[in-house]
Amino acid sequence: MDIDWEQKKRGFRAVYFIYLLIYFTVLFMLYYNQTAVLYNGANNFESDTAVHIRMAVVDGYYHSLAAFVYLFFAKIVRFEAALMLIATLLAILTVGAIPLTAGLVREVLKRSGVELYDPLIWVIAFAGNILIAFYVKAANRAHYIGYQSPNMWHNSTYTFMRFFAILTMIVFLKLYDDYKDKVSIWKWLLFTLLLTVTTGFKASFLTVFAPVLAIVLIRDLCKKTKFLNVFFMALSVVPPIAVMVVQSIVLSGTDGSNGYAIKPFAALSMRGDHPKAALVLSVLFPVILLLAHIKDFYKDKYYFWSLVMWAVGFVEVFLFIETGERALDSNFMWGYSISLFFLFVSSMIRLFKDLFVEKTSIVVKIIGCVAAAALVWHVVSGINYLSILYSGVTYFA
Repeated sequence: MDIDWEQKKRGFRAVYFIYLLIYFTVLFMLYYNQTAVLYNGANNFESDTAVHIRMAVVDGYYHSLAAFVYLFFAKIVRFEAALMLIATLLAILTVGAIPLTAGLVREVLKRSGVELYDPLIWVIAFAGNILIAFYVKAANRAHYIGYQSPNMWHNSTYTFMRFFAILTMIVFLKLYDDYKDKVSIWKWLLFTLLLTVTTGFKASFLTVFAPVLAIVLIRDLCKKTKFLNVFFMALSVVPPIAVMVVQSIVLSGTDGSNGYAIKPFAALSMRGDHPKAALVLSVLFPVILLLAHIKDFYKDKYYFWSLVMWAVGFVEVFLFIETGERALDSNFMWGYSISLFFLFVSSMIRLFKDLFVEKTSIVVKIIGCVAAAALVWHVVSGINYLSILYSGVTYFA
């Protein structure tokens, strides 16, 4: 009997839509409760989001583009309604990151000459946007603090940054396709604009992406790519860097009281019960999978790029720490978190290629199955943590 694949696709789309709608509803309630503490005085649903809103609307402290979004809402409607608009927007951005991730996966697969069954693409998108560290209570009692996670639901600027970072990566892949022959001005402008906007919300993506871009462009230059094309691509980071400098001045001041220092492992060990164990558990699935590709990881270009971005993020958070009044903020962790997001997504693509597409050895498939089991617990940990936040418990739990 012939299978009506179009009918099945319509059925899958209905399932995707229902899931996204349920997820949106849950997130709206969570985000609204997190912001509502600003007027109801509740002592639960602790979040950075409420702090960001108060800094913008009450204190006039504009450290991110998000501050201007909050200020705009507060100007056009009464404060309680503004909080509902903010919660709605954050829910849209969080849910919207899922189809964007699916789009990014399709772009990577298309350039790799590989096809995946559409539900598997959505599995990557859904899992990639809800998983956190591999939670083990004996290693670290808190579900988030002490670990390093690619997803979180308490920090609004990270929510903005992740959404636009995914969009930026999609446009970058389209721009990179042809730039060696001719740089598309419109694609370049769009990429530069998106990278600048992403940086405007949170500079952390730029700090891990720019070094990877530099490595890629230097490699291309060594392979005889036209210097002007490489130079033009490199110019795309100039506006975002300018934005990052302005943000740094706003955040740290100009009086010399705040700055940066090299102090290995300080940021990673600042909180948590067993920082070294938590460090490994935070990236367990990708590390297990990497064991299967320790000899050939560089052959898959996009997988390799994500590994380099992860390495850059790790080096930054491992070596550097802020000084002065921001010494306890661990802001280098945000760059590591977004690098983890792209690493998990690319690792899932690599996993499904190993298991369902490419002819691989039995050893690779066994390691892949072990990695898949770890991935399931990463996802379960994320769902459990989200339910804890939804109940009103602090994100320090």
